[in-house]
Amino acid sequence: MKKQLNEKINSSREKIREITQTIDEKSDELSDETKQLWNRAKERLSEVNQKLGEASDHLAGKSDEATLQAHLAAMEAHDKWQHISSSVDKLAQKTSRQAKTELDHAALQSHLAKMEADDFMEATGNNIVHNFNTARSKIENTTVTSIKEMEAYVSRLAKNIRRNQ
Repeated sequence: MKKQLNEKINSSREKIREITQTIDEKSDELSDETKQLWNRAKERLSEVNQKLGEASDHLAGKSDEATLQAHLAAMEAHDKWQHISSSVDKLAQKTSRQAKTELDHAALQSHLAKMEADDFMEATGNNIVHNFNTARSKIENTTVTSIKEMEAYVSRLAKNIRRNQ
């Protein structure tokens, strides 16, 4: 029983450390109000962790009194947890809403950028096609005119050469 209780206490302490570390790593992304809420919750989590540590230390003792102290410390940690659990839930919900809002904003910005790109490509694309067709027509006309002039020149040259022979 002592061993099982100690394992649960240590597992709970590890989860508290993981939660604290994860939120601390993302705290720069939180609003000021949410950061304040997190700091208060973090202090309370630290108190819970400390009480669980005391319970674990007492369990290491061999006497019945030490076991009783461990149970009392664990119960006190549980009471503290119940007291702050609503704050932690509130923090989680607020953080989740804030993240969802930011994701929704990013999705909207992405959609608007795509629409602008589509509009730009449609307008610019039609303009490019028109300019290309105009340039192609000019080049074709210029090429035909150049070939005709060259043909006429070569014809005159050939005529002159035949006359001179």
